[in-house]
Amino acid sequence: MDDPGDAEWAFAPDSPLDVYEGTLYEGWEKCAESLPEFLVHNALFEAGYNATSRRYCYEVPEDLLPQLLTPMTEVAFGGWRWPSPGHRIFMGEGLVANMGPTQEDSAPFGGKPGYADIQIGSTDPTLLSYLDDIPDLNSVKAGLLG
Repeated sequence: MDDPGDAEWAFAPDSPLDVYEGTLYEGWEKCAESLPEFLVHNALFEAGYNATSRRYCYEVPEDLLPQLLTPMTEVAFGGWRWPSPGHRIFMGEGLVANMGPTQEDSAPFGGKPGYADIQIGSTDPTLLSYLDDIPDLNSVKAGLLG
C-alpha cells in the first residue's frame, strides 16, 4: 500500500496482524500499530482530509492548540511515521482533526519547534463555526475548504 508521496506500508502473510512502514528507497520498520488499529487510524486520518467541510491552519503557535481542540478528545493510537512522527488525531461530536508538527519549507525539512499544522473536518459546516471566535487565528496561515 502506498500514498501519493513516498510513504509505503506492507503486510506479511506469515504474520497477518503486523504492519510495516517505510518510504521509497528506505528499509521497512514494524509499525507500533496492529493491522486493525492501523486501518482505523487510516480511516480517521482520511475522514479529516476528505470531509465535506474542513478548515486548515498551518504554523499555528502551540499556545492556540487548546482553543482549536477544545470540542475534541485525542484518539490514542500506537503511532506511525507518516507524514512525520508526532501526528495525532482528535475527535468530537461531528468533528475529526489531524494535527502534527509544522515542517520547515526548505531542506532538511525538519520540524519547526513551537508550531503545529492542523486540519479539522466535519460533514456539517456549522460545527466549524467555533473557529471564527478565535481572534488570534487570523494571524496564522488558515483556510477554508468545502
